[in-house]
This record gives sequence, structure tokens and C-alpha cells, in this order.
Amino acid sequence: MPDACDSKRQVAKTHSTLLRESRRAIYALARRSDLARSLLWLMSLSTIIFFCAVITGSGGLRPLHGIVTFLAQQEDKGDQNSYANAHPYLEEPLKEIVKRIPELRGLRPEEDQQALPMILQKSGERVDEFFQNVVDLLAHEEIDQERLNRIGNIVAGERVRDSYLILRHHEERGANFDEYRMDEKGNRIDKVGLDKGFFVTSGFALSCEYFSTAFQTESMFRYLGSQNIDHRDTYVVAFAQKPDRASLFVAMTTRRGASVHMLMQGILWVDKRNFQIIRTRMDLLAPLSEIGLEQLTTVVALSKVQLLDVATPLWLPRDVRVYLKFKEFEPVHGQFYEVGYRNEHHYANYQHYGVSVKINPSH
Repeated sequence: MPDACDSKRQVAKTHSTLLRESRRAIYALARRSDLARSLLWLMSLSTIIFFCAVITGSGGLRPLHGIVTFLAQQEDKGDQNSYANAHPYLEEPLKEIVKRIPELRGLRPEEDQQALPMILQKSGERVDEFFQNVVDLLAHEEIDQERLNRIGNIVAGERVRDSYLILRHHEERGANFDEYRMDEKGNRIDKVGLDKGFFVTSGFALSCEYFSTAFQTESMFRYLGSQNIDHRDTYVVAFAQKPDRASLFVAMTTRRGASVHMLMQGILWVDKRNFQIIRTRMDLLAPLSEIGLEQLTTVVALSKVQLLDVATPLWLPRDVRVYLKFKEFEPVHGQFYEVGYRNEHHYANYQHYGVSVKINPSH
């Protein structure tokens, strides 16, 4: 069995390689409109999950903790052939979709798709505006991390408070974004709770990239109806990535160093007054049976932030819920069981981050 330190070094090496390759892939893409091309460097989100091997009492290896962060694009679509027979839930009868997605409770159904092109165009323009106007940001973050047993009960939990940064790096062909955490001394911390068996999740500020004008053609959409969300009347739209078109992906690096790519589906809620996306839900397009990943669900609630020194309001994450479920094989008893991880993030007090901003040690 490989030494645990060797496994961690291999994961770190793979992480670094994927980062370099993802940046090169971003610049290899082209789009029809000048605006879309100017946004390609911004739309670099996807999820990468890194597992650290944990030796259990039974002698097996289980993915008891890892890091989830949004960061890459995919140029080679070879890994997506396994999705040829995927059946996204937007193809199901509307009643079944509502039954499956609890956040759709209260939906006023609509079968007519005539309004869909208008919704996508105007909401896509709002996403484009966000990426044009976003600045370096600092926020207060509170995270509740939980590990769940096979019947859904919490077996371990921890609350973390930190400072969350979103930094925009200007480059020759546009800009790149970095999201990370700092402790009260201003030191970067990337593994909050990792040593205690939790998943570390981050990278939600730019989670609307699927709906920009640059990437809408890579997904299919269905208008589901209207719903009141946070005292707002919204259009509700389902989406699913097209396996033969998608360049955004979720990459998972397993404890053995193997990398697999995953596609997403989900729901977005669009304010009818201004076509601002105010909530999203993302799910796997299909389970990843080869590593036992049954579910990865992320729900992001956005809120309007008006910074004192920035003219344009920004819509940024307020609350985020992440849930992962794995099906694991227990060799001692010779049976499968489910294990889950749940993280809840809460963001507040966004500021334009600059040299004059000081991190309060009390946060």
C-alpha cells in the first residue's frame, strides 16, 4: 500500500498540473462575439475534489475528506463519452421534477417555452455585466462542516470563521480570479477542517458562469414556470450541460491520483424585474459510480451588494449549501453503505479589498 505522504504529494502534484493546464485551455477557446471572447478568461469555474487517503480500522481506504474548489475548464472532451446515455431531469415530466427538487415547492408550472429565449438572453447579459464589473473583494465567512453516517445522522461537526478573498488578477488577455481564505493573522488557509475528516468547499462567487452568453450554447434549457423566492417573483429555468459541447466541467482527483471529469445540471431562479439570477442549484448530470459518488448538490443564494467605492451593485453569494453522498463498500461485512458530507457557508460584510483594508482579528 502506498505511503500516505506519497499519496498526498501525488495529489498536490496533480492539483498543480491541472491548474496550469486549465489556464492554457481557457486561452485556446474562441467565441463568436467580442464580448463572449472577452469573458472566456472569467468563465473558468468547475469543481475539483481532492481526496486524501485515510486508513480505516477495517484496512480499507475511504474518501473521508477532501477539497472542493471551482477552478478549471476542459479542452479535451474525451472523458465525456460516458454521458452519452445520461438523462437529465429537465427531460422528465414537470411533476416529477418538482417532486425531485424540494426547492421547487410553490412553483407555478408553465409548459409554454416561448419566453425562454428572452429569459436566457437578458439573464446572460446580467451575468456578463457581473464579470465585467467585479472587483477584488473581502468578506466574512462562517462555515458549518458536517460528516454524516449511513442513516443521515451527524457524526462530526465543526464551525469555522475566516476572511474570504476574491482577487482579480489582470493578465495580457483579460483577467483571472482566485478565491481563498485567510486567518486572523492574514495567512492563507486552504485546508479548513481537512485534518478532521471534513470536505473543504470554496469558489462560489463566480458560480453563474454556465449562464453567460459565452457558455449558454453548451447547455440545454427548459422554462419550468414562476415562483416567489425571497419576496421576488422569478422565472424558473432548468439546465443540463450537453456532453458533446461542454467545456466547463467538474474534475475529481481520487485518492489514487486518477482524474475524472463530471458534468452538471440544475435550476436557476431569475428575478422577473431585472433578470438577475438570485439562486442556483447544481447537481451531477449522472452519478460517478467508479468512485462511488452518488450525489453532489450545491445551492447558492445570491444577494445584492452595494460597495461604497464601486458604482455598480454586485450580486454575490450570501448562503451556500453543499451536500456530497458516497456509496462505500465495507469489506468486513461485505456490503455497501452510504456516507455524506454537508457544508453550509454564510457570507457577510463584503468590502472592496485593497491595501487600506485590514483584517479584524476578532473575525
